[in-house]
Amino acid sequence: MERIHRTSLVIERLIRILVVAVMLFMLGAVLLDVLVRNSSLRVRGLDELARYSLVWIVFLATAAGARYGDLIGMESLSKMCGPKVQAVLWVLRRLILLAFLAFFSWYALGLVQLMIQTGRSSANLHIPLWLVYAPLFVGTLLMLLSLLVDALHRVATGDILTPPDADAGNRLWN
Repeated sequence: MERIHRTSLVIERLIRILVVAVMLFMLGAVLLDVLVRNSSLRVRGLDELARYSLVWIVFLATAAGARYGDLIGMESLSKMCGPKVQAVLWVLRRLILLAFLAFFSWYALGLVQLMIQTGRSSANLHIPLWLVYAPLFVGTLLMLLSLLVDALHRVATGDILTPPDADAGNRLWN
């Protein structure tokens, strides 16, 4: 479990660094686009770069949010039930979510493979489209791994209903 903890911290840092780097890149693309809009200088594809950067940011940030349980959720029904029913509902919710993420990861991987095989590229900059579809797979796979490891950790400790405290410094994968 200690190895998972250390790996989790490394992956967390990498995701945060990557999100910040892509966000700065997107900011630069949008800023440059605004600055050259009314000048004689023309730079093609800046809006395209900003759009694709946003896709990467959304899926990586969603994966990071899943690590700490920061995604949107409805808990009012389960809070009205007793602890045993809450545990059953938590397991049911987690199994449904893991099944969906596994299917979506498989589907996104198929899209990435299709874009690689067909050699499609974007309209303005001719960026390979597999780079545009890759965040679907990467973000969903990171979310799947995050939630799977968290579920295994909770089941192993026997404390399903207590979410990990992100501020305690002993974060695992959620």
